[in-house]
Amino acid sequence: MSRRRTTTSKGLAAARAKALDGRGQHQRWLDLTEVSGPFLTMPVLLEAWPQLDAVEKEERARLRARHADWQADTTAGRGEWVAYILRTLLGWGDALTLRQGEDDDLALDRLTLPVPEHDTRVRPDFALAEPGAPLGAEPDAESAAKRVRLLGLLLPNGTSPTARTGWDDWAATPADRLARLCRHHGVPLGLATDGRWWCLVWAPVGGVTTTAVFDAIEWGGTAERDVVRAFRSLLSRQRFFSYDEPETLVGLLKKSLDAGDDVTEALGVQVRQAVELLVDAIGRADARAMERGAPGLRAEGVSAGEVYRAAVAVMMRVVFLLFAEERGLLPADNPVYAQSYSARFLRDELKKRADAEGEDALDHTTSAWHRLIALFHAVHGGVDHPELHLPAYDGSIFDPRVYPWLEERSPLLPIDDRTVLHMLQSVQEVHVGTGRQREVRTLSFRALDVEQIGYVYEGLLSYGGERAVEPMVGLIGPGGSEHEVPLRELEALAAQSKDVRALAKKIHTKWKEPKPPASEAALAKALAPFKDAGEAEEARRLLQAASRDAALTDRLMPFFRIIRRDLRGLPVVIHSGALFVTESALRKNTGTHYTPRFLAEEVVRHALEPLVYEVGPLQTADEGEWVPKSADRILELKVADIAMGSAAFLVAACRYLADRLIEAWARKGDERAVAYRAGRAVDAVTAVDAELDPVVIEARREVIEHCLYGADVNPMAVEMAKLSLWLVSMDPSRPFTFLDDRMVAGDSLLGVANMDQIQGLHLKPMKQDDVWAAKARDSVNALTDERLAITAIKGVDLEALRRKRERLALVNEHAERLRLVGDLLTGAALGTCASGRVLWYEPEGGERMRDLFPYGAKMAAAVVEEGVEDDTEVVRVARETAREWLAAELPNDGLERTPLHWPLVFPEVFTERGGFDAIVGNPPFLGGKKLTGAMGEAYREYLVEFLAGGRRGSADLVAYFELRAHGLLNVRGQTGLIATNTLAQGDSREVSLDQLERSGVLIRRAVKSARWPSRSANLEYCAVWTSRERLGEGVECILGGAAVLHGISTSLNPGTRVTSWGEPLVCGRGIAFQGAIVLGDGFTLSEGEARAWIAKDKRYSDVLFPYLNGQDVNRNAHHGTDRWIINFHDWPIEKARQYPLAFSKVESDVKPECERKDPKSYAGLMDRWWQYWRRRGDLLNAVADLDRCIVITRHSKAVMPVVVPTGHVYSEATIVFASDDLALLAFLSSAPHYWWTIDRCSTLETRIRYTPTDVFETVVRPPLIIRLRTAGTRLDTRRRDLMLRRNIGLTDTYNLVHDETCQDADIIELRRMHEEIDKATIEAYGWLDLLDETGATESADPTHERVPLDHGFHSTDQGPRYTIGLLARTEIIDRLRQLNHQAYADEVFLGLHKKPAKHPDMPPPSQEALRKKAQGKMGKKGEVVDFDDGALFRPEGTIF
Repeated sequence: MSRRRTTTSKGLAAARAKALDGRGQHQRWLDLTEVSGPFLTMPVLLEAWPQLDAVEKEERARLRARHADWQADTTAGRGEWVAYILRTLLGWGDALTLRQGEDDDLALDRLTLPVPEHDTRVRPDFALAEPGAPLGAEPDAESAAKRVRLLGLLLPNGTSPTARTGWDDWAATPADRLARLCRHHGVPLGLATDGRWWCLVWAPVGGVTTTAVFDAIEWGGTAERDVVRAFRSLLSRQRFFSYDEPETLVGLLKKSLDAGDDVTEALGVQVRQAVELLVDAIGRADARAMERGAPGLRAEGVSAGEVYRAAVAVMMRVVFLLFAEERGLLPADNPVYAQSYSARFLRDELKKRADAEGEDALDHTTSAWHRLIALFHAVHGGVDHPELHLPAYDGSIFDPRVYPWLEERSPLLPIDDRTVLHMLQSVQEVHVGTGRQREVRTLSFRALDVEQIGYVYEGLLSYGGERAVEPMVGLIGPGGSEHEVPLRELEALAAQSKDVRALAKKIHTKWKEPKPPASEAALAKALAPFKDAGEAEEARRLLQAASRDAALTDRLMPFFRIIRRDLRGLPVVIHSGALFVTESALRKNTGTHYTPRFLAEEVVRHALEPLVYEVGPLQTADEGEWVPKSADRILELKVADIAMGSAAFLVAACRYLADRLIEAWARKGDERAVAYRAGRAVDAVTAVDAELDPVVIEARREVIEHCLYGADVNPMAVEMAKLSLWLVSMDPSRPFTFLDDRMVAGDSLLGVANMDQIQGLHLKPMKQDDVWAAKARDSVNALTDERLAITAIKGVDLEALRRKRERLALVNEHAERLRLVGDLLTGAALGTCASGRVLWYEPEGGERMRDLFPYGAKMAAAVVEEGVEDDTEVVRVARETAREWLAAELPNDGLERTPLHWPLVFPEVFTERGGFDAIVGNPPFLGGKKLTGAMGEAYREYLVEFLAGGRRGSADLVAYFELRAHGLLNVRGQTGLIATNTLAQGDSREVSLDQLERSGVLIRRAVKSARWPSRSANLEYCAVWTSRERLGEGVECILGGAAVLHGISTSLNPGTRVTSWGEPLVCGRGIAFQGAIVLGDGFTLSEGEARAWIAKDKRYSDVLFPYLNGQDVNRNAHHGTDRWIINFHDWPIEKARQYPLAFSKVESDVKPECERKDPKSYAGLMDRWWQYWRRRGDLLNAVADLDRCIVITRHSKAVMPVVVPTGHVYSEATIVFASDDLALLAFLSSAPHYWWTIDRCSTLETRIRYTPTDVFETVVRPPLIIRLRTAGTRLDTRRRDLMLRRNIGLTDTYNLVHDETCQDADIIELRRMHEEIDKATIEAYGWLDLLDETGATESADPTHERVPLDHGFHSTDQGPRYTIGLLARTEIIDRLRQLNHQAYADEVFLGLHKKPAKHPDMPPPSQEALRKKAQGKMGKKGEVVDFDDGALFRPEGTIF
């Protein structure tokens, strides 16, 4: 044995290591498998199969023999070969039902799916089912399907499962047919085979079809052993029946699909890198052309920004074409197209060349670029060839006239093939993960939603092109947040640094926003000297290849490792004068995130559902009474997204309305629609299966042409939106849908929003000239007629498109003068907002103007006079004036302001319908404090004055989009908008939702706060659906998926029957106090030092005390502290000096800090700097006679009180209750107190800020009954034992309480204790109806509503909590508000408040208050004599 071991060859050892390499195994079989759609990812594969399942030696021999028999006669031997694979190799055995030849099979035939629209059927040939009784014994097809795990098709020899067949007029491939069958029966997996090709099909209902094709031709040999092992691992009987659901093949596929965000994010980064590379290549090609005598792009007036936009357009085209080719929208299976045009196959050809000749060889050829340009022109203008007919699809994004310098010049710019290879590779191979988890996935465009592709496009809007004025480099950094920096600045930092650590810190600090290149430690490591000469030489070689300048290479060498690589693997080095890509100012300040398809569709469905019914969800909750609209009425709807980006929400609206349109057609007997709906459920269609169906395409094109409108501030976004809509409505035989009249570029917030503003010549119209108003109306009506004529043009060919474009050009020409009026009015608004800082004067030395509207109206009237031509002086001056005013206080890097005058751009929407029927979307957000810097002070003032009606406040940008959206709706309009959750908070709520509610807008559905459902953003969002139409009787509002009784408030909480005001009560005073405000840590010292002072001199115990702060209360199991503090009480300085150690410390550590404080804010501080700023003498007096008191941390998620000893100094981070009554502890621990706190308090991040005056002094406390005291005693004892036993603090304890997965006995007991406390509190209030689950107990107050307490785990804005249900919270808060209102009314009546607040709904004084006043129980100035003692010792059974 030992001899054999020692003589083992290195080659054999390497072979063994390779065999044990799980990652290598998986990569080898994946490389040999043709996958289309979302498939198993490497991390999931390695977790499930660290090593592929083995095929035993005997089975390998049997496989070889069976394979040889099949190969001897593939027709005659196919049946036995397939049976062997399924029954034996995969081990299906008795779980397999297999058709014999073409014979009927009762069990399988009942699963046959008719496809009436194509006059055919799909009949399964085999099935894998749960072992047991024969499948044919089941009573019906539905029962049989529930037992089936996989359905299979046997195909004729030589049939590729993923190629179209000529069997019938149905263009679907065998794999697509099998997917249709699987979905129909709810069986997610299928297997189609002709013996050679084994196609695994994953067909989740509502999802995209995945296919993975295994080629069995070499299975008899050893070369593809990993493929056989993988096939067996995935489909073995054990994987179906011996694993829990998450570990089955379907579970593993779902787990892999959940990582789809990674693909989207990685694709976004790679597409941007491809644009960077193309921009650089254009710059390099331009330089080479100039060497041959060309004038160069700069001399031709082509800006760096235009080069960037052109590069983006190229990548948008490439992504679109790959999507269309893979989904069968372009004839990728046509040999002429594949060889001469196809983008997908071009990449394969270039890759083969690179593998054979080396990538460097591609630097010197340019044929691929010529082929790409030919493909673009073919898509735009068509191809008419004997063997290839490609219709002219048209489309502005493919129009060669947009960038003639790129694709119409002769010769073309020499873009090298290496660049084209990496451009194509960047969107076909995605690099996911980092380090050892990094993997390369072949991208399937079948697996990508249009929304994902749109998001990839949209990320490009955050960047722009520039020309370098000096040598620069691209630094390493997080994808999408890298910096481009001058080399000179790096060298300057290096010169100022003594070592690499100092340099790393400087680099980290200088370029830390928005994200630093790396951590300081990582930067220091990267800046360290090279390890050896070989490493240095390789660095020099790469830098020289990138810079082509020896001197520049020498300068770059010290920074080599912090310079990122481009897609070619070369360092990003930017020469002086070269083009490069960097983050633009346009969108870097605003939030844009990938909106998953399901979220966009949810928003759209709830917004549009009320509009597709004559009687629907707004009128009645009974769906049986809903009356759907006709097709014509659906096509009358007008739906907009006013910040559309890549049109994710318009795509969702297109899908939703098209489905409803098909339903309407079917109701009218349209044969195509009837056949389509008979074959599938409309709401469960998938991309491959249904989106190519002619009736779907037709419905979507109708919806796009009649119903959808969009706007975006960025013209590139408009092109992206068009592309997204073309992708979901592309007819391979027709040009793209005409969208130029529907998708426009402009600032949705800036401009005229209604005809009153045009007619009144003011954005706040007060009066109007009747003659001008009539003229304006007539002009807009004429524009409406002209635009309607565009839609009326029939035909789907280029001639129809030409006529539409001509008609639109005519409309725009006729609207130009009115739009100039709009520009003047909008400019006057901006200029007026800036007039306090910008000096405006009337022409020719006139007076200074502060209000520009009168002059603007005068100019507007002049330009619309009869006979005034475009080339007259008055029009020229008006245009210049409008342009100047619109640029008022525009930031230096700001985008030129382009107003959008809604009734002039889309006149038919406003003249015929009074506005849009619905507005949907996810508008950009930008914190209110950033608005001025990003957009200019005049712009922010414009938003306040002309959108928010003068309502000031630091509102988020999204709040103004809410206001604008509702200003564009008609009287029955609906909205569905997503925003940051701050929309429902503070200034943003007051500016938007509060004002909308006062104007009559109803919030009918909402999600208050939820995590963004993709990893592209770490934020909380809210969703708000509003209606201008009232709800019918019995129709409930929906909050967070649950019906609420009294509607939804503007803070997106359940509406209440009691108004939300609450006033501090006299009876609540003198119990709850904030701790001492010390000002600084100079007073503090360690416990050891304090005890040492006391040991030396016992007098120091007079001034040294434990110092308890919020962290001690929440994190320490004992609620103890190891910090002590010096406290000179309210002593004079002379007495303080008698404690020299303490006084010396305070004098040296505290006095200097006090001297630095603002004397206005801290008046009198220096007169008593040795004392606390706020010592809280009232607190000290209140606890003087107590041994214990109750404390809550002031900023806390838990809001949970504890009992602690007195004799401490309590910090300002604590709230102290001067009581040792454990009944009060119970009340403060109850759900009623917690939810009252949430209702009354503000938040700090995720923590609640507990303020005694807002919470404790406003709540009317119940009698502290024995049941409460018993519950409080038990809580105090048992919880303390639990925390000490586990050695955890209050926060960690309650994290376990609110964690549903924690089922430890002690935590369950703690939950039960809180449930008892809640019930004891409710009993103490006398609300016995809430405790009676039978509903027999009547409410004590007829206004009360009976609801279940519903203790359990609930999703709340504070996260998951074990608490009472939403309805109970709402009702209890209402009852507590009623108690506060009555108590405050009584106190005001009894004269206890000097300046009482006035509330219109304040109740009259109670009988008890009338009695007290009649008995004369009043002191001087309204002082209470004897009727209240602070609620601590009230008799049981009373409240007041």
